[in-house]
Amino acid sequence: MTSDELEIELEKEAVMPRNVSTTEAKNQLSAMMRAVEENGDEVVVEDHGRPRVAIISMRGYEELKAWREQQRRQRALADLRALQKRVGERNSDLTSEQAEALADRFVREVVEEMFAEGKLRYEDE
Repeated sequence: MTSDELEIELEKEAVMPRNVSTTEAKNQLSAMMRAVEENGDEVVVEDHGRPRVAIISMRGYEELKAWREQQRRQRALADLRALQKRVGERNSDLTSEQAEALADRFVREVVEEMFAEGKLRYEDE
């Protein structure tokens, strides 16, 4: 699912969250969980009038995780493209083949480094 499709899907499912106090959340947690699971309700738990946490369905949570991962990947790709552009500008005296080989090497090194740091991971699609 593309980010545009996900945004459209999330907009279609937009629900006005129900705000509750921490006391109400404690006293009615089971009922709130049922409403979230069965009806797609969303609950915002407030502490002294300040929103502290949200209760959403597992489906909503999985969609949010997928969206965050997609955003992270898009940022990483944009960073890599910017790096490739900077490298290309710095090495304008190289032939296009040399510049491309150098850029490929840098991109590969950055990807490997991000993978080693746990910032990038491969998933089965």
